[in-house]
Amino acid sequence: MHVYFKTITLNPSLNMHIKKILWIISILLLFMLSNSCKHQPEDILIPLPENCDLTGVTYPGTVVPILESNCIGCHNSQINNGGINLTDYNILSNLANSGKLAGVINQAPGYTSMPPNTKLDSCDILKIEKWINDTSFTDPGGGNEHPCDPDTIYFQNMILPLILSSCATTNCHDKLTDEQDVLLVDYASIIEYGKIKPGDPNDSELYEKIMETDPDDRMPPPPVDPLTNEQKNNIKKWIEQGALNNSCDEDCDTTNVSFSNHIWPLVENNCLGCHSGGTPGGGIYLNNYASIVAVAESGQLWGAINHQQGFSPMPKNADKLS
Repeated sequence: MHVYFKTITLNPSLNMHIKKILWIISILLLFMLSNSCKHQPEDILIPLPENCDLTGVTYPGTVVPILESNCIGCHNSQINNGGINLTDYNILSNLANSGKLAGVINQAPGYTSMPPNTKLDSCDILKIEKWINDTSFTDPGGGNEHPCDPDTIYFQNMILPLILSSCATTNCHDKLTDEQDVLLVDYASIIEYGKIKPGDPNDSELYEKIMETDPDDRMPPPPVDPLTNEQKNNIKKWIEQGALNNSCDEDCDTTNVSFSNHIWPLVENNCLGCHSGGTPGGGIYLNNYASIVAVAESGQLWGAINHQQGFSPMPKNADKLS
């Protein structure tokens, strides 16, 4: 048996049409194949973990416990691996604001994975990210050579002494009394119990309370005098600037010291809350020049602020003045 092969020569124009058809078919096949590998948007969204409540996320109530359980053991004032102390709010806020905090906890490329050898629970990561996204971080420094920026309100220098002397007093919000289960003795407690919302004083309960005009709702309550307008403005500005746990070291210039520019601001921030109103602490008034002069001349003022033996250390329940 013989088999014959016959060569068929196609018409050039027909050959061109076949090539076009094959090209179109190949494009359609590629398109269909590529789309079969794609997920719909709802397929690639990371679902919220079950029982992960992202309402009411705050720095002291939410973020601090997560950091304490997973990070602060290696990043504190004594053991600051990598030079990072996460108990310092300024350092933490800089890491959060720069994106580094989110990078390390998500173990993103280019970042050192933290915690090492493990990863935070997905709900904890979402909580920290929500805190970062909801918080306005403001650099407390002013870029000037002076240690203290005159346009910045520093918590440790101005806000904490004011609240300790006006709110964290005996029978009020100190550690012993804890009036109405509210504690206002340090940064964490002031942020949490004062319901401070960084960047928004009008939505911060502490600021709302000091601005109240009704004596039944106003803080500090009568017979203590209300805060001055300057003190209220300082608290407002501190919250607007991010409610940071910041501080500064002021130059100690003892030349040209005056009562109005130097002594009165110290007394007003550190002493006036207890030593004014209808029932001043120890029966001692420090609400005007004459009363302060009288206590100074008696030696009581010097003895108290120097924590000398035989005198009640002042400011009460606070660190000794610098």
